[in-house]
Amino acid sequence: MIGLDEIDQHILRILQEQGNIANTELADLVGLTPAPCLRRVQRLREDGIIRKFTIEVDNKKLGYQLAAIVEISLEKHTTEAGNSFLAAIRKMPEIQSCHLVTGDFDFNLRVVVRDLEEYQKLVWERMHSVKGIKTIRSTIILNTYKETLNAKI
Repeated sequence: MIGLDEIDQHILRILQEQGNIANTELADLVGLTPAPCLRRVQRLREDGIIRKFTIEVDNKKLGYQLAAIVEISLEKHTTEAGNSFLAAIRKMPEIQSCHLVTGDFDFNLRVVVRDLEEYQKLVWERMHSVKGIKTIRSTIILNTYKETLNAKI
């Protein structure tokens, strides 16, 4: 990895697993004193390698029982049509991620809702009203066996 030494890589691996670890504990684990460790973390943030610190919640324990992958095709393949679609879906908190993809569809969305009724309302009342959508195809997620947001370091 360009510009990252073994200590930087070790810091990133630990932070991916324990984002709320105290700097003193992180420093001990990577073999540094707290001040240089903190400087490295700050540099990784300034360089955009660490984008943000966040938490992961269990959606099911919060009552969000249904997850789906939704594939979207647009009627037109123009910058204006794409930007209009993106502006509309950014207002829908149920959509956790949106990816521009290759293949038969233009976008791939990951959606999390409380139940099938809420999902139906999202698709039929809100998504079908978005101007420019040609096709919506859904796949309900039955179970998740592996999920990560980070590259292997």
